[in-house]
Amino acid sequence: MAESRESQHSLLPSEEDLVTAKPQRSWNPLGGRSSLSSEYAYLPPASRHESFSEEVFREVGLGITDPSGDALPTRGKRDSISSAGSENTPMTPGFLKTPQGTPAILHSHHSPGNCPTRATVLQSRFSWVPVTIFVLAFYATVFSGIYLAIAIRKPRWNNVSSDGSLAPSTANLLCAFFAKTIELAYVTICVAFLGQVLSRRALTKDSRGISISDMNMRAWIMQPGSMIVHWETLRYSALTFLGAIALVATFVAMLYTTAAEALVSPKLSMGPIVDTTLAGKVYSSFGNVEYLSLNCKSPIPQSMDPYARNDTCLQMVNVGQAYHNYEQWIIKWADFIGSGNDTSNRLQTRPMPTGSMWDNTTITGSWIEMTNLTDLTQKYGRMVNNITMAMPHGGIPAAAMDEKNDIHQPQDVSGEGKYSLEASVPSPAVNVLCVGMNKSELSPLIYSEWPNVHFNATTWSANPPEDIPRTPSWLNRTVVDDIFGFGKKYGQRPPIFGTYPGSNNTILNTTGLSPANAIYLLGKPSVSQPEYVMCAIRAKETGVCSTRYVAASSGAFLSSNCENRTNLLQYSRKQKNFTEGVWQADWKNVAGEWAPSLSLGSGITNAQASNARLLMQMMPTYDNDTKTYSLNPSLPSVGEALAVMAGSTLILSSENAPFVHFFNYTVDNDILTEPVYQYFPASLQEVGYASGGTERWQGVFYVILVFAFLTSFICLIFVIVEARGHQITDFTEPQNLFAIAVNSPQSSQLHGACGGGPVGRQMKERWFIGMDETDAHYYIRAKKDGQSPYTEGRSTGYQGLEPMEVDDGSGSLKAVSPAVDEFRRVSKRSSFLAKLY
Repeated sequence: MAESRESQHSLLPSEEDLVTAKPQRSWNPLGGRSSLSSEYAYLPPASRHESFSEEVFREVGLGITDPSGDALPTRGKRDSISSAGSENTPMTPGFLKTPQGTPAILHSHHSPGNCPTRATVLQSRFSWVPVTIFVLAFYATVFSGIYLAIAIRKPRWNNVSSDGSLAPSTANLLCAFFAKTIELAYVTICVAFLGQVLSRRALTKDSRGISISDMNMRAWIMQPGSMIVHWETLRYSALTFLGAIALVATFVAMLYTTAAEALVSPKLSMGPIVDTTLAGKVYSSFGNVEYLSLNCKSPIPQSMDPYARNDTCLQMVNVGQAYHNYEQWIIKWADFIGSGNDTSNRLQTRPMPTGSMWDNTTITGSWIEMTNLTDLTQKYGRMVNNITMAMPHGGIPAAAMDEKNDIHQPQDVSGEGKYSLEASVPSPAVNVLCVGMNKSELSPLIYSEWPNVHFNATTWSANPPEDIPRTPSWLNRTVVDDIFGFGKKYGQRPPIFGTYPGSNNTILNTTGLSPANAIYLLGKPSVSQPEYVMCAIRAKETGVCSTRYVAASSGAFLSSNCENRTNLLQYSRKQKNFTEGVWQADWKNVAGEWAPSLSLGSGITNAQASNARLLMQMMPTYDNDTKTYSLNPSLPSVGEALAVMAGSTLILSSENAPFVHFFNYTVDNDILTEPVYQYFPASLQEVGYASGGTERWQGVFYVILVFAFLTSFICLIFVIVEARGHQITDFTEPQNLFAIAVNSPQSSQLHGACGGGPVGRQMKERWFIGMDETDAHYYIRAKKDGQSPYTEGRSTGYQGLEPMEVDDGSGSLKAVSPAVDEFRRVSKRSSFLAKLY
């Protein structure tokens, strides 16, 4: 032992150094703040505790005790210690060497005054950390609020498109970028908020203190997986008010970017129906055959066939479109019947008329003004098949694609666009009235039956005989004048046919002189009842419909929406001055080119055309018992078939016609030299890029966006109202917690936790942060440990010493240390929100 003491004393400074040695302290009540110099080291005695004031007045350096219990004198300057030691045995402050040469750790943390704070715990408002936290809190609150508003309002981004000012990929990238910055700012301020609340609670006098599980809440937000790894922390902190906020912040931090992608990022979706006004170009009047002929496209130049070039071209257009539409409708009937289904004798449930346009637009018409065939048969005593069909306005597709209307086409929206347009415009309609007659009833209208005439079947169609009476003659009366509206009473001349057609043949009258507004067809069915059938075909513009156009990348659909009570865009509801039932005389000229092209008049020479044969096989069903006719559930009627074939002429006649029921331009032949725009009311719904979820279940992400804004707002209010811009040292941060922990006395409450960490009830033990006011030394202490380890006779470390006032000889009293004064102010429960700590 003596040898050990000699070796230890050899490390001590000389007598002269011992006299001049000064203890290190952070505050000198007699001389103001002393320098926190690293030049001196102070080792307090382990044998007894002395107050800071006793040390000041004693003016004697304190000794330390070696393992044997002998006191060692106080060390002087570090260089003196170095020179006193062996050159080959470097010394480390805070360690002594045992006789075996092993450093002996001095448990100086059991003694007061060993770690006076070098800086204040309350930071200035304009220092880096408080300003940064405020900026991040403001950013997270404002931008999370903007994202929440966007998700709720679901705005449409018209500038986002493949040819717009912002590409869809760029828009999604920007949305994801800002969402990530919001998430990062949010995590930062939530962790800072928890740290501030827990640190203030730990410092506040008479608070309930903080637990290890409380301090672990910051890890939930930063590392959500820690809730699974260290699940026991949830047991003690999750059900507290602050724990609930931390859990909310955790789930928000995990899912915020996902929620923003689901509800804020622009995605393709069908927008709302918007009432608008659209414009379309008008070139000529409805059913203007001269305009159609002049603009018919053909490789044959006008000079090659100046007489028949235009008519031939128009007839080719008619035959191509009419046969195609008719064939599709016949196939639909065949498929329907072939599948074992039966239609009914009610027109509403029978296949709708179809058509096509531009090879990529499917057209669907509507049956309107429907009548009951059986009722009409009983009324007139003969078969009366009265069919009226409406088709959509043919000019709507071109108007929808016009740049003036600025409608995004499917190819403009990454090839996945779609829009639905409904226009309040008149719809072209065709009426087919077919009446059964016998040979004697028809004779007044058969030219070959007249006396003293010569019938030539070859020249009949091209050059009708001159001896047919002209206006003002109303020609012969018939038994069907009231049905067809013939005679002076109705203002229509009846047709004249050259001869009776043969079985399964049809002949035409397309040269009726004014005021005729229809073309007529006479045919002989293959059945006995009726013997002959005469049909009047005429057209009008109806106001009981609107036109609907749906365009997508896969194709387009043009249809008519007719006689619908809920249709506010029905033309007659928008145009109060519209009169229904005005037949268009000009359309008769279009039909005059259409009917011969379909071989409907070839029966004049009994040519046995296939189209005429098929048509004459579509007679309504005759009931011998009741002597009545009805629609055949498994076969279309002759009136329906003729209407479907004539549907192409309605589209052709309206394609460049006005979007109103009249032509109010005074030009030659009703053809405009330059097209003009007409405006019409419409509703528009289009697929575009918009925020908001695409599926209903994605609405759960609104919870994330709402809580992101609310918790960000709470953090911002805390920074402004409670913290007032100041930040307290966050003792939950690892570096700060480590610094205060290693400079604090050991606690029996963590007995056995030095290796494997705290477990069980140790996680819920309450801790506080106090100060040894004699040395302005912060430490952390368990509440169950009782009084401060640095003072005697005091119940807690929060009380500390009374403010020490010392007379410096000038008659004035010096204040306590600024660090001590700051601790007293911080630990004082003064704000309303502090009650929540």
